[in-house]
Amino acid sequence: MNIRIRFQILFIVLISSHFGKTQICTDLIEDSSVYKVSMIYDDVVQLMYQHSEVLSVDILGFSEFGQAIPVLKIENKEKRLDKKPVLFVANLHAREFYSSKFLMKFTNQFLLSLKSDSCIYKNASKYLEEYIIYIVPLANPDGLKIAQQDWNGIESHREEISKIKRIGPYSDWKANGKGIDLNNNFDDGNFHLKHGRLFEEKPASQGHKGSFPGEAIEAKLIQNLVDSIHPLITLSFHTKGDVLFWADRGTHTKFRGLDTKLNKKVAQECDLIMARVSQKPKDYAAGLENYVRAKTGSIGVCVELSKSNNKEAQNPPSQFLDLVWKKCKNLPLIYLDEFSRLYPEYADLFD
Repeated sequence: MNIRIRFQILFIVLISSHFGKTQICTDLIEDSSVYKVSMIYDDVVQLMYQHSEVLSVDILGFSEFGQAIPVLKIENKEKRLDKKPVLFVANLHAREFYSSKFLMKFTNQFLLSLKSDSCIYKNASKYLEEYIIYIVPLANPDGLKIAQQDWNGIESHREEISKIKRIGPYSDWKANGKGIDLNNNFDDGNFHLKHGRLFEEKPASQGHKGSFPGEAIEAKLIQNLVDSIHPLITLSFHTKGDVLFWADRGTHTKFRGLDTKLNKKVAQECDLIMARVSQKPKDYAAGLENYVRAKTGSIGVCVELSKSNNKEAQNPPSQFLDLVWKKCKNLPLIYLDEFSRLYPEYADLFD
C-alpha cells in the first residue's frame, strides 16, 4: 500500500460516547436496511475500536471523488510470521451493496467469535494461526453513493456525473464515479481483448471498461494491494446469480485441480453453481479474479451472491438475510478450511 494513513485520523470525528461496547455475539449489521457508505464507515470505525487487539484499519487510498477506501487487516500478532495472506473484496460494482453488507457482517461475526466460542464461528482463532485476512468492504464508494442517490460528499461532482451516459435509473449504476466498470479495468494481460455484454465506447453507468487497464483509481489501488500482499486466495464478492466464476482457460491448468476442488466444496456446501471454465478472454478478461490468477498465480474467485431476479438491480434489502446470509455465512471459512487441507499437496504452486 502506498498510502498508509491511519483510519482513525480521517474518521476521528465519528467517534463519540454513543459507541458503547457491543455485547458478545450481538450483530452490528442490520439485516433489512439499505447499506449506505456512511453506515459502512461508521461500522468500520466501531469494529476497529472494539477489536483493536486483532484488527487494524488503514486507508488503501481515495476514490476518484476523494472518498476513503478502507482496508481491514485481521491477524494474531503474537503467532508465527509465515502466515498465508487472503483477501476479500466487496462493492467493485456500485449497485451491489449486498456484497458490502455480507463482508461487513462476516467480519463482525468473525471478530465476535474470536472472543467467544458461543458465537457463529466456532474455534475462530484457529484461522489466525495460519492466515492473515485482508478485507476491502467498500471498493467503489463513489458508485455506491450514486446508485443510492446519496450526494453528500460528492455534491460538487453532480454536473460531471450527469454528463455520463446513464443506462437505466441511478439505482442501476454499476460503474465508478467516472463511468468505468472496475471489474473490467484490471491489467490481467487481456484487457485489449475485453468486450463484455454491454460494451460502451465512452464512460457509462455500466459496460465501459475504460481506455487502459488501471485507469480507474479504485481498480489501480486494489491491484497495488494484491501486488503488495500477494494473497493466496482472493474472493471478489458481487451480487446476483448464486454462482462462482472460478476459472478461465488461460490459467486453469496451472492449478492442477486445486481450483476445482476448492470451488466444488464451496458450491456444495453453500448451494451455489460452479460456472464453466471461461473460454474467451473477450468475455472473462480484466476482472479482479482474472488479474489474481494471471499475474500472481493464486486462487481468484468471483462470488455472485443471491439468486437472479431478471432485473439490473439487486434483490431488495429485506431479502438479504434469506438470500445471502443464511446461504453463504460460512463461505469464506469453507474456502480457508479446504485450502488448509489441500495446501500440503499444492504448496509448490505458491513458492
